[in-house]
Parts: sequence; C-alpha cells; structure tokens
Amino acid sequence: MLRTRDALFGLALLALLIPFGGQGQERIVISKEISVGRSEAALGLEFADGGRLSLALRNGSVLVDGERVGAYAAGDALDVAWRALLGEAVALEDGPLSQRLRAWSPPVALEAEELASARRFQETLSEALSSPAPPSPLTPPALSVGLESEEALARILLGQTSRLAVLGEALKGLGSDIRLHIDEDVEVAAGETVQGNLVVIQGAARIAGTVDGDVVVVDGTLDLLEGSVVRGDVRLVDAEVDQEGGVVEGEIRDVEAAKGGMGGEIADRVRQEMRKEIRAELEAERHSGGSALLNPVRRVLGGVGGVLQNVVAIFILGLVGLAVVAFAPQNLDTVAEVARRAPGRAAMVGLAGTFLLIPVWVLGFVALLVTIVGIPVAIAWIPLFPLAAVAGVLLGYVAVARNLGEWLADSGYPWTDWIRKSNSMTTITGGLVGLMAAFLAAHVLGIVPFFGFLKGLLMSVGVMATWAASLVGFGAVLLTRAGRRPEYPPRDLDDAWEQVVDEKVDVDAGVNADTGERGAEGTGGGDDA
Repeated sequence: MLRTRDALFGLALLALLIPFGGQGQERIVISKEISVGRSEAALGLEFADGGRLSLALRNGSVLVDGERVGAYAAGDALDVAWRALLGEAVALEDGPLSQRLRAWSPPVALEAEELASARRFQETLSEALSSPAPPSPLTPPALSVGLESEEALARILLGQTSRLAVLGEALKGLGSDIRLHIDEDVEVAAGETVQGNLVVIQGAARIAGTVDGDVVVVDGTLDLLEGSVVRGDVRLVDAEVDQEGGVVEGEIRDVEAAKGGMGGEIADRVRQEMRKEIRAELEAERHSGGSALLNPVRRVLGGVGGVLQNVVAIFILGLVGLAVVAFAPQNLDTVAEVARRAPGRAAMVGLAGTFLLIPVWVLGFVALLVTIVGIPVAIAWIPLFPLAAVAGVLLGYVAVARNLGEWLADSGYPWTDWIRKSNSMTTITGGLVGLMAAFLAAHVLGIVPFFGFLKGLLMSVGVMATWAASLVGFGAVLLTRAGRRPEYPPRDLDDAWEQVVDEKVDVDAGVNADTGERGAEGTGGGDDA
C-alpha cells in the first residue's frame, strides 16, 4: 500500500521538479559560413545553443574568433590542408559536418610556429563540437507519507491542484535531492544533519540540527530551535515560522505572498469578465427599453426590407437567366435535363465538387507554376477559376429554377397562370419565385409579433432549398461539362407532343386575349379536332 502511495505522489512531485532539473543535449551546428579567396580561407559556425565559432587564415595571420594566434605563409602545408578541409565541408551538413571537422588533423610536415597554430585550430574545433557531458540521472525523492489510506493521499493531491503554480515556484531549483514528508511531523534532532532539501507538506517541522539545503513547508509550521542551521532558504506556502534562535543563512520568504496568490489572480480575472458581461447587458437593455415604442415600426421596416432584398435577388438572377437563354440555350437545356432526370446523382456530384474546389484551385496553380510557359496562365488562374466556379453554380441554379417553373406551370395553382412552358424566361422567373417563397413568407411573418419561431423555421427551409438547388445544379453542370456533353437523349415523342399542345393552347389563349369570341371559337375548334 505504501509503495503505491509513494509512487503516486513521487510522480506528482517529479512533474513539478522535472522542468527545473538539468537538461543535456548535443551541440548541433545549425549554420555554416565558408569564405575562400586568394588571401583568405575562413570558416564560421553557429550552434543551436546560440554559440558561434570563427576560424580563419587571412593575410598571413591565423585567427580564432578574430584573435591572432599565429602566422602562416600562402601555399604552405597548413594553408593547403585547411583549404582542402573547407572544400569538403561545403557539401556537408549537421552530423557529418561535425564528424569531419572533429576528425581533421594538421599536416605533420609543419614548422614549429605553424604546427602550434594548426593544433590551436584542432583543439578549438574539438572543444566547440564535442557534446557536453550527459546530466546525472534524476534520482527520486526520499518520500515519507504519514497517511492511513490512499484516499487521504488523493485528497491532499486534489487539494493542491488549485495552487500547482505556487507549489512549482516553491520547489523551483531544488533538483532531486529531497526528503519529502506528507501529512506527518518531522523533527531534526540536535547534532543531526539533513543532506539536501527538506520538504514538509501538511505537517510540523521542528529543527534543532542542520539542513544543508532549503526547507519548504506547505500548509504547516516550522520551528527553528536554538542551535539549528539552515544552509539554504526557507520557503513557506500557507505556513508559519517560529525562529527561536535558529540561523537561516539564506532568506525566509512567503512564496504565495510573493506571487500574489493564484486565487487572487483568478478572482480578479473573473471580476473583470463579470463587469464586461453586466455592462453589455445594461447597454443592450438601455437600447431596447429606450426604443420600445419603435419596435413595431422596426418590424415593419425589417420585413419590407427583407422582401425587397429577395425581389432584388430574383431580378438579378432573372437577368442571369436571360443571358443564359440568349447566349447558351442548348447548354441550359442539357443541364436542366440532367437535373430533372437524376437530381440525386447530380446532388452527390455537386457536393463532392464543392469540397474539391479549393484543392483543385491550389493544385492547378502549383501545376501551372512548374513550367515557365504556365506562369502567365497561373496568374490568370487565381481569379478566373473562382469566377468559373461561381458561373457554374449560377448556371445550375437557373436550370433548376427552370425545371421548378415548368412543374409549377403544370401544377394548376391559380397564381401560376402567368407561367408558360413555351417561354423559358417565365419558367425561370416562376422557379426563382418558388425557390425564394420561404424567404418571402418569413419576412412577411416577421412583421407580425409572436411569429418569431415560424419565421426562423421558414428561413431554415429557404436556406435548405437554396442549398439543395445549388448542389443539384452544380452537379448537373459538372456532369455535362457546363452543358456541352448531354447525359441523356432528347425528350421522347410524348414529351415533344405535350410541348406542341401546350404551345398551341398558349397561341389560342393569346388570340382569345385579343378578340374575345375568336378565342372561344378557336378553343372549340380545338376540342372538335
């Protein structure tokens, strides 16, 4: 049982101590600078820890970090060997570079002065590139727990979680040479010496002997009796100290008081957030209360404004439909046919195409940049691809609107009498009104009080209808390559005959509008036929 508790709290304490322990890592070369000329052969190194090293043969002088340490002659053995080393180092990086520089040795056939300079180069390189000695392994703290159950230990750990930052500050720099006591009293007798640091959590410490390190007391008391000596500091976290003649060679400090307390910092932050929220609520209440009489007017203006926005949107999309009918009627027919016959398939393709738009845009730009000829095209690709995607969505949306308009023309609803299947513009406009109907109804209901939920529901239906129409239309555009490749053959004879009959009825209705009786006779003649 005790071993389980020791391991548990030992891990918790090590989590606080590890960031402050010694850390060893190899010295890594992150950059090199090689300069070789007629009168110079220089090497500059920069290490990951921020250190730098400069070795150079320049104008007859041997330089180490800018300090002259000897002389050489141009073309002598040292000059040739050093230049050869720099020639190899140009193609090396990181580990291989360090190994080659450490393995370099000066030529044997050198004069005494040149040999001393070359050895200085060799020693400097070896010292600068050698890895530091690995740190000593972290030894676990000596742990003593005066608890009867693991539940008590868990309560202590949970009780300290709100002050982990303060505990971390209190244990900072202690290393691993620690005697740790939890929930028990500790006594250091006269003549006894504690090697390392003494940490007491929720307990009383009576010291009459000597502690070579620091003393940390958390939620407890510390008595420094006559003749006691603490070689380091005394750190207190919610603790009291009674110095009865004891000597502290370091300083006595209240860690929580020095840090200002985590609780106080959090409380200040919470108070600031509460002030902001209360201020925002009061400001909103003041604005709403001050203009309560204007709320009906605002509702009416908001509803009318929303209806006008939808009407403008229908007008703009109608102009797009007019342009498509005028310049690409066959493309519109092909896209509308696919959207009518296979809406599910078109919607799935449209959804996939929507997710692939950005990757295709980026990959296409990168692919064009690879070749020199494609660079001008890549520059044009950046704005043209999004414009083409928007044009495809608009073409598909107009095609779906035309299909919906044709369906409304066949539905027989009283308000759809003005839609003629023989006139693409009336079918497109009727379909646009049908797609926008949920939005129009939502804005009208927004004028009436207590219909907020119904308005929100209609707005959601409108968004879903717009999204579905866009996906089906965009998918049909992708399947037909913008209407250039028909997916289905033209409509069968029954559909063609139905269209001819509809056109005949439309013509008769037009005559009826002009002459009255002649329209009636024409209709009767059609029945007899």
